[in-house]
Amino acid sequence: MPDLATLQGDMAQGLLSGRYGALEAQVLIGPVSAAEALGLHRNTVFYGLTNALRLGFPTVDALVGEDFFDQAALAYIEEAPPAHACLDLYGEGFADFLAAYAFAADLPYLADVARLDRAVEQVGGQAIGGDGVTLDLGEASLTLDASLRVLRLTHPAAAIRDALDDGDDEALGRIDLEPRPYAHALWRLPAGAAMRPLSAASAAFLTALLDGAEADQALSAALAESEDLTPLQSEIFAAPFARLAAHPTPEDQP
Repeated sequence: MPDLATLQGDMAQGLLSGRYGALEAQVLIGPVSAAEALGLHRNTVFYGLTNALRLGFPTVDALVGEDFFDQAALAYIEEAPPAHACLDLYGEGFADFLAAYAFAADLPYLADVARLDRAVEQVGGQAIGGDGVTLDLGEASLTLDASLRVLRLTHPAAAIRDALDDGDDEALGRIDLEPRPYAHALWRLPAGAAMRPLSAASAAFLTALLDGAEADQALSAALAESEDLTPLQSEIFAAPFARLAAHPTPEDQP
């Protein structure tokens, strides 16, 4: 009789692969055969994991439909079973899987839709409020929300998500699907994740800051994208995910 840890490992491997082998000898005889019992358990496991993916990638599900999503989810589960007990974490590699999935070859934007779903899910799970990176600007400081992240894509995943959320098939059909750079800022609000588009310069500036860059390094990153830095004012310094605070001058001191 194998120890519990070995039995659990064998059970997980057998259920995910569908090859039960010696597992059948460990199942008590009942109204159904061991193979049937394990098959029922396998179906339950795959249903639970598929549902976890469906909840984590709602835009992908709405875009491709239940049957296609189930087929892709089953293939992904077999290739990348969960490594954690918390299924909220499952699906980290689903977007990359879809990018290489043969049956999604005609949907090159699908992986970016999954990346957006994943980002919204992750930001929505962050704490509300809290200070993140603070940038000293001399006479003032800029503090970013702790939940802020920048997402770069090559397809209009946000427009696809908005059209599907609105149930607007006409808007969905008008979306230009040609690949080009897209960037978005995402942060946590009480109602969930918020998102707004960023210019290339703003995206580079924020990405550099979030990666630990100083002000001059972040500005250099922005200038490498565009000589026009005026979008930074509205997209970052006046954005709801940022707080600009003036430093007190000596005259302000009591």
